[in-house]
Order: sequence, then structure tokens, then C-alpha cells
Amino acid sequence: MPGRRAYPAWAAARPDSARSSASRYRVDRVVLLIRHGIRAPLDGEAAAAPLADQPFPRWNTPPSQLTPHGAQALERLAGYMRTRFVGQGLLPGGGCPQTGQLAIWTNSKSRTIASGQALAQGLAPGCAVPVEHRPEDQADPLFDALDAQAVPFDARAAAASINAELDQGRALMVGMGPAVATIERVLGCRRPCPISTLPNRIAPSADGKGLTLSGPIDLASGTAQVFLLQYTQGMPLAQVGWGRASAADIAAMSPLHARLFDVFARSAYMAPRVGGLIARRIATTLTAPRAPAVSVLVGHDNTIAAVTALLGTGFQLPGYGRNDPPIGGGLLFERLIDRRTGRATLRLSYLAQTPDQARSLAPLPQSGPAAPHHPLAPGRCGPTCTPQGFATLIAQETKVLDEPR
Repeated sequence: MPGRRAYPAWAAARPDSARSSASRYRVDRVVLLIRHGIRAPLDGEAAAAPLADQPFPRWNTPPSQLTPHGAQALERLAGYMRTRFVGQGLLPGGGCPQTGQLAIWTNSKSRTIASGQALAQGLAPGCAVPVEHRPEDQADPLFDALDAQAVPFDARAAAASINAELDQGRALMVGMGPAVATIERVLGCRRPCPISTLPNRIAPSADGKGLTLSGPIDLASGTAQVFLLQYTQGMPLAQVGWGRASAADIAAMSPLHARLFDVFARSAYMAPRVGGLIARRIATTLTAPRAPAVSVLVGHDNTIAAVTALLGTGFQLPGYGRNDPPIGGGLLFERLIDRRTGRATLRLSYLAQTPDQARSLAPLPQSGPAAPHHPLAPGRCGPTCTPQGFATLIAQETKVLDEPR
């Protein structure tokens, strides 16, 4: 992490320096881009299920929906954030936020809407905070730009670009030996297991409107996520990977899920198309003359992966592989005002529970190594990143969105 001398505003994010810098900096506006909470698996998400030596356990919650446990975990994280925001003067310590002080916008999927409602309860308990969104399942360009046909996209050009970037899919398997060995063991997959032997293939979809991925990452990424969901949901350990997946195993498999985003969200072609519109929204909120003190945007893992790729930064949270967005966690953008100069600085961090904290619904400490707050480097925005500098960077990185379609 950057040192205090080189990055004074970023050092203020750390508990040991927060007290010394509090008198100089004040936070006057924040934007949180967060992934929805713990859900039941999507239909077909565990693509490696046919390779398992027994059926996957059933869920009581319908596919893709936020679980009651997931809602509780989000409320816990939002309660932590509430304490932080109250301390910064962004939310009132008693009573409800004033109109326009707290804004929540979610994607139009049921799980993101329900996640927004859980976050609202944690941020403003007992208050009627509007959770805004488009009509359910109507594509929102902020989160589903490709489905909404809101950005220029050429499937053949996308496949060619990504294949060149990822060495025809071979780069996806670099360093994946331990992760592959772990998921094959948990599955009970008989050798030779296809996860070890098949190549990755990236191609335009049959209708020419998207991309397809086949091979080991397609088989393993969603399956690894299902094991994470089992664990964080609090299923008995005998049901988590049939008793063969510990917390360490969940973390070991996590890079397989992260590699999916190297194709569909973090790659040079896809990042501006997947994350460009939401990144522009964040930039506008941070630089506008007037905006809510707290803005919450509830999306998905690919949303976060794409935005961090545009910034040129990476992350790794406890219990997860590198660049694998934690479920129910998100990016926090804080606008700091220097009391001496009046200049604004941008501070970036990640708020996320560990899988064990989400599983147990444990109380979240406000400081120390177990706290859910993790400072991030500002990437291409530079060591003295400002809101306007961020906006300029995002405008440069998303110029392709302004091309004729």
C-alpha cells in the first residue's frame, strides 16, 4: 500500500493515520458500487455438475434469488458502513436521512433489488429510503449495456481481440494448477478430468450478439462460485462440496471464477463496454456541483471487474482469489476535501466481508485486520487521484462508447 508521505489522502484511509489526518481532510461525498448479496445458484451455473460423483444439494431459495441469509449479511455490512458514514457526517446519527441525502439505484434483477432493500435497512434502519431501479428484468444499460444494446459491439472483433490478448485462451490457465487440482478433488472428477485436459475456446455466439467460452474455465468458474455460495450461505459443512471443501479450498478455487472476467469484463475490448456507462455515472456523481452525500449502486461481479480494469487496478480480499469480486462487497469512492486548500482528492477502497464473516453473520469490527475496509491503489488515476482526474481517465478509457453504432 502507498505510504503516508507519498499519498497523504490515501494514507488517511488507514486506521493508524486516520486520527492524525482527520483534522485536515473531510469526506463530503461517497459512491459505493456493490455486488448483490448471497443468492441461490443460477440455473446451470455449476457447469461441471456432470463431472461430480454425486448430485449438488438443493436450495430452499429459488435460483438466482437473494437468500434471507444473504439479506442479513448485507444488513451487517451496511450497518458497518452506517457507522462509518455517520462518523464522517454524511448520514445523521439519529432519525432518517433527509431527502436526497442517501440515494440507492439497483439493477433491475430481483436479487439486486432485494439487495438494495437490505442495504437500505442497514444504512437507515426503520426509514423509508427509496430503492430505485428500472422495471424488473428490463435491461438497465448501466449494468447490462450489451443486453440493452447501448454500446457499440462487434462479436467477431471482440473474440479476435480477446484471443490475441489471452493467447487463444491459453493464458487463462497460467498459474491455475492448484485451483484446478482442488476443484477436481472436491468434485470427485475421475481422471483424466476435462477441467485439466480441455482447451479454452473464445468465439462469437451463434447469433453474433455476444461471446461464448468453452473449456475448463467455463466448466470450473461457475462451479467454484456455487461452492462459495454454499459456504457463505451457512450450509452444514457436510453439504459444502459434499464435505470436501474447507474455507481454504474455497479460496483456492476462487481464481477459477476470477478468470472468467479476464474474458468477459477485464479484457481490453470488454472493459469499456461492460463497465463504461456505470464508471461514467460514478464520475458524474463525484464531480457534479450537487449530488447525494451517499450514493449506492447495486450491480454484479462483472460490473466491479470492468470498472477496476478501466482504472487499471487490481484487488484481492481475504478468502478470495485475485480480482474475484466478493459476494456482497463493493468499491467505495470517497471524495475528500483538504480543509487547508479546499482541493478534492479521491480515495478508493473495497468493503467486503470474509466468507467466514458472511457465513457466520459475525459482528463486523470498525478497525483492525478483521474490519471489512481495505484500501486500494488508484491505478492509472495516479498517486494524487482527484475526482476530476478520475472523470478524465474514464472519459479516455471509454471513448469507444461514443463511436457510431
